[in-house]
Parts: sequence; structure tokens; C-alpha cells
Amino acid sequence: MTTFEDSEKESEYGYVRKASGSVVVADDMNEAAMYELVRSGRENLNSEIIRLEGDSAAIQVYEETVGLMINDPVVRAPKPLSVESGPGILGNILGGIQGPLKTIDASGALVVFDARL
Repeated sequence: MTTFEDSEKESEYGYVRKASGSVVVADDMNEAAMYELVRSGRENLNSEIIRLEGDSAAIQVYEETVGLMINDPVVRAPKPLSVESGPGILGNILGGIQGPLKTIDASGALVVFDARL
């Protein structure tokens, strides 16, 4: 299970109220910020707050949401979603959350079509 580094410990919990595809609405997200990194569900799915309204937050989940349940925890982190760049990314094709597409393709979560003109 993915955990935050000591310097990134979660500050607050919210709870999934509803989910539709890759968008989740969570309640009890007091003091959350736009574009804040969150981990959704028991699998700690990489997610980002995309809308705030009162104590509710609309959250974009960047991983497969199968198994995400109502009342699952949403853990806030005190930083925005970001990626690191460096020599390790040269020659690789990365997905939206910095995972190598070769790894994603091997898991069966990515469908690549060979389009030739």
C-alpha cells in the first residue's frame, strides 16, 4: 500500500459520498485546497481535488476506480499533485501520473492502438 513520506503525512480525512467513473465526490473535506493531492479509497488511489463546494470536494482519480466504495476514506496531503523530472524519464513515455506506459501496458490497464496512415 502506498504511503506518504514522513514530511508528507496526511493532515485530514474525508469520506467518499459518490463516484461516477473517475470522478469522486467526498465530504468532510474542510480546509482542502484546489489541486491538492489526495489518496482515495482503501487502495490509496492517486487523486487531485478539482472542485470545492462547502465541505465537499470533487476529486479526479488518476487510477482505476473499480472497488472504490461509498464511505471509503479520502486522505489529504499538504501539497499539490506534482511530478519530478530527471534523467530517468529520458527515453520513456509516461502517463499522467508519471508511471511508465510500458509498465501500465503490461498490467493490462492500457490499450494501445497502432494507427498508420
